[in-house]
Amino acid sequence: MIRHRARAAFERGQEWEERGDLTKAVNAYREAVAIEPDWAVPHQCMGALYLEMGRYDEAAAAYRQAKLIPVPGDGSIDDMLHAIDSIQKGALDPTAYRYYVMARDLPDEELDEKVALCQRALGLNPTYAALYIILGRALLAKGQPNQARAVLERGLACAPTPFTRAMLLFNLGNVFLASGQRDEALDAFRRVVELNANLSATRFATMQLDAAAAGRI
Repeated sequence: MIRHRARAAFERGQEWEERGDLTKAVNAYREAVAIEPDWAVPHQCMGALYLEMGRYDEAAAAYRQAKLIPVPGDGSIDDMLHAIDSIQKGALDPTAYRYYVMARDLPDEELDEKVALCQRALGLNPTYAALYIILGRALLAKGQPNQARAVLERGLACAPTPFTRAMLLFNLGNVFLASGQRDEALDAFRRVVELNANLSATRFATMQLDAAAAGRI
């Protein structure tokens, strides 16, 4: 069980982050892990903030520390480490990454802005696969399943980690369902479960497969 002092420090970090004071947020997360060093979430929050601040070595160190506290079926840390390494090697433009974060964090109803940000980022980095997840989902929500499918398949062609491939496949399965292609959808969901690299995608893909077995889809 997480001790109260650690949880209180973590919550202060969240509050400072919401206010935009990243330095104070990092300090609060650091306090949380000093109390509970085996709590992965504050390490990951620190990594994300260091990445936003352009402090890439510290971001990688925070994510590596979180990786020492494994969560079965969660490949998100490997995905973030790959992104940091790509930025440091010049393979991922930091501006493209910032556009990705902005698009990811926009409310779901702001679909046109999500699409515009993703397209801007892809103009800088057409092989940053995570962008295709956001773009494909937005296009499907806009009622454009054919375009969404093409986008997600392009993402799969350049996805660097099982975590990203799983999320692309899950969204592709949803596109197939929306298009009435049940068999193709179920095949995509099975591939997500086989990868077992993305907790959220695996859980929801399993739910869809269970629904199909019960005759609900």
